[in-house]
Amino acid sequence: MKIRNLLLLCSIVVTFDCSAQFISLRATNASQFISDGLYDPDISKAIGAELIYSKPVNFIKWPINYNIGIDYRNVDGAHAAYVATGLTWVTRTPSGFMFAPNAESVTYVTSNWLHYADVNMYNGVLIGDSTYTYSMGWSLGYNIGYVFGKQFFVHYGFAGRYNTTPQYHNDAIEGASSWDFMLKAGILWKFKRKFYKA
Repeated sequence: MKIRNLLLLCSIVVTFDCSAQFISLRATNASQFISDGLYDPDISKAIGAELIYSKPVNFIKWPINYNIGIDYRNVDGAHAAYVATGLTWVTRTPSGFMFAPNAESVTYVTSNWLHYADVNMYNGVLIGDSTYTYSMGWSLGYNIGYVFGKQFFVHYGFAGRYNTTPQYHNDAIEGASSWDFMLKAGILWKFKRKFYKA
């Protein structure tokens, strides 16, 4: 019973230590593996960029953030713009950045790494010469950042992403849906939070 209580206490401490509020800017590259349900690999399906703001959900006592941002993709020469919304599960923040409610809660673990998993939904448009076609998608990813200075990170990530354009399905147009593997690289700015020094 004592071990169970100790594990519960450790999980609560980790939960409070992993709060993080940040904004990230990354270049993205997507490699397609499946198109319209068929295996059809394309090493450079899409290039683009994303700007995501992530903030803790204050009423939940877990290291969960909500995400909101914008996503741009150039898919085979066609432009696409999306609004991104989602959730982040923060698994580790660098020492010194962790929020501690009092001096007794200060962590002595030394780390320069930020780790988190995220799930996002994308709603946007494919932009033609004079047309706009609704498009949507979902992604599940894992992200790693290494801190330089006090708030800047070099920021990498990878994700699986599903994309679909409902009108293309209705009109039986090729490329109506795809499953992509994404690589991301850029920078992250972590906002200061109050913490105590022992």
